Amino acid sequence: MRHAWGRYGGGLLVLVLALGGPAVRAADVETREFAVRVDKKQAGSYVMTFTRQDDGSVTLAAQANVRVSYLIYKVTYTYQGTETWKDGQLVKLESTCNDDGKQFAVSAWVEGDGLKVRSNGQQRQTRRDVWTTTYWHAPDARFHNQAVPLLDADTGLDINAHCQYVGTQQLTVAGQVQNCKHFRLSGGKTVDAWYDAQDRLVREESLEDGHRVVFELARIRR
Repeated sequence: MRHAWGRYGGGLLVLVLALGGPAVRAADVETREFAVRVDKKQAGSYVMTFTRQDDGSVTLAAQANVRVSYLIYKVTYTYQGTETWKDGQLVKLESTCNDDGKQFAVSAWVEGDGLKVRSNGQQRQTRRDVWTTTYWHAPDARFHNQAVPLLDADTGLDINAHCQYVGTQQLTVAGQVQNCKHFRLSGGKTVDAWYDAQDRLVREESLEDGHRVVFELARIRR
């Protein structure tokens, strides 16, 4: 679904588990709550929680719950996943997804110079510098106006897309006006995403089966 319905990533309530070591300070944890709308109708929620570890790694825990019922159009989407990133690259991913009855369980981890990906029991190798379809952080500068390798957090599949840097746009984010970076994906995915000064997602728009889907940041908790 988000990721193309999948990201609800969606989006998409959240449980973050420390991976061990020293206790995480409260200041190192941030939760972002998104409202999800489909064709301007409230359709669910997407929550992201970030935990920064002392070694510089960042763990994202995300959970989405989307239910749409509009005339004959009905969709249910749920997602729960955890990603660990360090030095701008994915280190580990674990996710489960129910995309309107299609069930997926995905794992990814570093192996050699790349990533090993397991999806519903099938394993394969992919490149290390992927960007995940949770889109939680802005794309690396080397992908601006270039092809970008995507790892679908819902299904574990590789997606080839083009990433366009549209420019800076002023948005009202959680009640505050901010200058946000606007990116547009095309090709394998058609998604518009906006990021704040921390390069974290504040808004996402996509067209899914002819329906306009919007994720909009509603609240930040620290």
